Amino acid sequence: MGTKFNILYLHNESIMGGAEVSLLNLMKVLNKKLFRPHFTCSKEGPFIDELRKMEIYPDFVQFPSIKWPNPVKICNTIRNLIHIIEKKHINLIHSNQPRSNLFGAIAAKIKNVPIVWHERCLESGRFDSDNFFSFLPDKIICNSDAVRSRFTKRKKIGAKIRTIINGVDLTEFSPELNGNVIRSEFKIDEDEPIIGTVGRIDPEKGYEYFLESARIVSQDFKNVRFLVVGEAFNNPSLEESLYEMSVEKGIDKKTIFTGFRRDIPQILASMDVVVLPSEIDACSRVLFESMAMKKPVVATNVGGTPEIVQDGITGLLVKPRDSSSMAKCIMKLLHNKYLAEQYGNAGRKRVEEMFTIERNIEETEKVYLELLDINRLSENKQEQYFLSF
Repeated sequence: MGTKFNILYLHNESIMGGAEVSLLNLMKVLNKKLFRPHFTCSKEGPFIDELRKMEIYPDFVQFPSIKWPNPVKICNTIRNLIHIIEKKHINLIHSNQPRSNLFGAIAAKIKNVPIVWHERCLESGRFDSDNFFSFLPDKIICNSDAVRSRFTKRKKIGAKIRTIINGVDLTEFSPELNGNVIRSEFKIDEDEPIIGTVGRIDPEKGYEYFLESARIVSQDFKNVRFLVVGEAFNNPSLEESLYEMSVEKGIDKKTIFTGFRRDIPQILASMDVVVLPSEIDACSRVLFESMAMKKPVVATNVGGTPEIVQDGITGLLVKPRDSSSMAKCIMKLLHNKYLAEQYGNAGRKRVEEMFTIERNIEETEKVYLELLDINRLSENKQEQYFLSF
């Protein structure tokens, strides 16, 4: 076997969210015959635990805030990254968050190593440091065209951007799964429809509008149940306020707050309709996962969502903060089982054609190879690469 390329992944967060799941998926499918992954993170946490299960043991470096820059901390971070680049013989850096992007770019330039920034969020109402410093990375991967629009106002920058929408593991998220275990756990009868929403509990995720739509739906469907799946990391008061809201709306007996769950495929299998009520969302993983499970989706028409969900084909799109329209769409699907099934089948087909994890990783690897210049590889290594697919 020839020499592998050492890829250094920079990631500041330690919690488990959509970005972390995407990175773990990348590690599962990455061509290990050609690439050797290394990670540098900032702290211990669930994400680090998952990396270690995959026998990836990260280095730890602090990524200080640049909002209130501390020259000593900044210099220490850059020095530490340079040391890791030298020690691990890094050929390319893949930085995954604004907090690590600038430091990674400076270290990469000093060591003459190409760097990719992976953009997964829609900046709004604050200083967009990645856009300001976007001349630094060699390539920018955006997980939706909505995210890409942050950068395209500058023509020179636009040429280095690649939109690579997230992918889903179709073997893990299979419509063959059933949700009986979840129904049994929460004592939900088979004839009780389940409407659910899945994701990190955050002020921008629109959970209050989901609860209001649940109140409206429950007036027509007396036996309906609602699942709120997710956790407010470092903000338990937000979860408490949502529970209090469900009490005020009189739906607390029908609503289950599950907290953080690892069994998302089984959770989705139990649901009849999946709702994404976000006020802003770049590229929500739960959309792909729900569609892969043949679940009809009701989602807000924001950010990258309309790039994933086809309104009236794989689900229904509504305006953000419009609980009434959200409720009407949910009830439409509950009333019309045939339509719900039709949307579910179309969703699975769309995921199979456009949003597989294999396609996502193949496109990401192409970005790596462009920067590493596959044309300069020996004929032996080129043959090794193409035979590996």
